[in-house]
Amino acid sequence: MSRYGRGDFDLMSAWINTKKLLPRSLVSCASFAIAATALHAEIRYTVEAKPTDGLLHVTMEISHTEKGCSLQIPNWGPGGYRLNDNFTHVQHLAATDGAGKTLDIKTDIETVAKPYEDGGDIKVANNRICTWMVAPASKTIVQYDVPSRLSDGSMHWGGPATYMYETSRLRDNCFLEIKVPKGWPVYTGLVETAPGSYKYTAKTYDVLADNPVSTGDLTVDSYVSRGKTHWIVMRGAPRTKVDRAKLLKACKFVTDAETDFFGDSAPYDHYVWHFAVNDNEDGAGGLEHLASTEITLARGVGPRVVDVLAHEFFHLWNVKRIRSKALGPFDYTKLPDTGAIWWLEGVTDYYAYTLLHRYGWTNDSGYFDTIASNLTIVRRNQAHKEIGPNEASMRVDEDSSGKGNSNGYHISYYNLGWLAGMCLDIEMRSETKGAHTLDDVEHALWQMCRDDKPGFEEDEIRKQMVKFGGKGMGLAYDRIVMWPDGMKLEETLAKVGLQLVAKPEPYVDLGFAFGGGFGSPGIRVNAVTGAAGRLEVGDTIVGVNGVDFGDDTGRTLIASMGREMRSAAAGKAIKLAIIRAGKSMAVEVVPMAASRKTYTVQRIDNPTTQQKQLGDAWLAKMTFKP
Repeated sequence: MSRYGRGDFDLMSAWINTKKLLPRSLVSCASFAIAATALHAEIRYTVEAKPTDGLLHVTMEISHTEKGCSLQIPNWGPGGYRLNDNFTHVQHLAATDGAGKTLDIKTDIETVAKPYEDGGDIKVANNRICTWMVAPASKTIVQYDVPSRLSDGSMHWGGPATYMYETSRLRDNCFLEIKVPKGWPVYTGLVETAPGSYKYTAKTYDVLADNPVSTGDLTVDSYVSRGKTHWIVMRGAPRTKVDRAKLLKACKFVTDAETDFFGDSAPYDHYVWHFAVNDNEDGAGGLEHLASTEITLARGVGPRVVDVLAHEFFHLWNVKRIRSKALGPFDYTKLPDTGAIWWLEGVTDYYAYTLLHRYGWTNDSGYFDTIASNLTIVRRNQAHKEIGPNEASMRVDEDSSGKGNSNGYHISYYNLGWLAGMCLDIEMRSETKGAHTLDDVEHALWQMCRDDKPGFEEDEIRKQMVKFGGKGMGLAYDRIVMWPDGMKLEETLAKVGLQLVAKPEPYVDLGFAFGGGFGSPGIRVNAVTGAAGRLEVGDTIVGVNGVDFGDDTGRTLIASMGREMRSAAAGKAIKLAIIRAGKSMAVEVVPMAASRKTYTVQRIDNPTTQQKQLGDAWLAKMTFKP
């Protein structure tokens, strides 16, 4: 006798017996009708915010579960290439049928071992995949809780850490109802069924999961760009110090410029800037979504904030729509394998800065400083001589002891991708004598991927380079993207009348290099010299000189680490709290005085006619089209 109970087998027996009595044609029609109903079924979610308990109570209603259902929660979130084990945060899981009968749930945690090479050694990363199997019923109602902290009167949550999914029905329509305390507003990129209903639709689970929610005590502004409403939603006590007019101006400028670049209406119904405001003068870190972004925002709204605004908004096209096939529809059990993240993140960053310059927000001097900054960061990391943009992307899941990160394999695909985008743009202009630019490739990819079309193949970017620039651009692509240290930056910049100037700079050598990414708890040690003492590559730094990073993640985490390191002095010990192989440890490192190269970008004194023509076209200003 089955552990699921006699009644379920009686229902199945009745269905089998009925099929025996039907003509073959009617059986086929009946089977097709049931399959079609299941295919177009809707999975209904209700999320009740419980601020006092610091929880979200989630209810799922799933029809057509006569064979049982298999539930998972994403092990990672799109845009954050790190395994997070979200299943460990699920609490009070239970299931019933439509009549309130308790259904049995079996939990299966599978450990998938993946070997990878790290510094010449073969190591094994273990990815844990949790599946909850619920007993059969005609309708299944699942309930569970996940943590969501009340902070300064507001709550905020993202989809991957909140919403389970039925493993065979990720393409089903989804319905979401949000229940919050009376008087709390709700902001999300999902389309509401009726104004003020807090009821929303999503055509697939991917869409549901890719729309975070803010609610509670919020500061809200709005603007309209090309007929669509954009909401600026701020939470956190320091939001009262934000120059709201300045922030609105920057958000609208970015929206107008980047929508103008693509030449049509933005690909969403409305847009939400979810800002978690901190008490810093400048700096931000973000995570992109289909119709919104989550950004940790310095209340000073300095230049770096605007850079991040531009980066995250450009992701509406690059990553969310223009993407490699591995990035949607998603497999939430493992990190995606794609060598294109340098394009999706680094070239996004290139266009974020370039469009701010092109449309007049920044000047040439600021743009040159950005080039020099990316170049300096890359050349100070010895890994640039061993790892190119494609490899930094493809092997990101091997970093952080096989957990992955959102920065790159031993070197940042943001900085590498920025420089690769610039080199490809300049080479395209040079190869075609100004007839084509990198814009043509980006726009062609947009036409290929827009309107829910499939993502591109791994070799598609190269194909587009050859399409617009000929065989020479194929060779340039291979050198710049596929080879380590193949960008020939001095030679490339000279084609637009610019030069690199290097000079020695005294600095305090920490004895180690570090990195991290959005969604990655702690800072990973990427390289170690003798001065770093007992540190090892792969150690995770979770605190410095008594400052605990806590739940801080991503670019804000790097910023926190950077602030601590800027105060380091030669000969003065730094106390680090680290985690190594799951164990907490305390390590001291003693920085040393040293010298290194720093770069600036300057114009060539007497450029040739061709250099001046290409340079003027590359740095040309634009105005918004009506």
